[in-house]
Amino acid sequence: MAEDTVARPVEANEPTTQESTHEPERYISPAVDIYENEASGLVVLADMPGLTNEAVSLSVEKDVLTIKGVARESVELPWVYREFTPVGYFRQFTLGKKIDQGAIKAEYKHGVLRVTLPFAEEVKPRQIEVKVA
Repeated sequence: MAEDTVARPVEANEPTTQESTHEPERYISPAVDIYENEASGLVVLADMPGLTNEAVSLSVEKDVLTIKGVARESVELPWVYREFTPVGYFRQFTLGKKIDQGAIKAEYKHGVLRVTLPFAEEVKPRQIEVKVA
């Protein structure tokens, strides 16, 4: 990803297209790892523990990939002391033109969201056959 970045985090001072950033809920930015896989493109792994599959959403609008997870209390208990409260997750990435946005896939398993960002056909490396005359 050294060259013209294919996917990069949206900076704090950049405008976002997602209106939910102004909701009164509290969000944290999930830690992510991004790596390149020649066969499938870029892979984003986001740590988002404590969610159900239905609570995770992914959208692309105006070249911005938005990852959102909404955590809810499953049971209200009469807490005496508490250090952990469920919190939502929110993170955005600007996608370059090298990503095939129509083929993005995602799966959520064991608290980790895996998003596959395939390269567009024109940027995939290909082998050219040389014919001997």
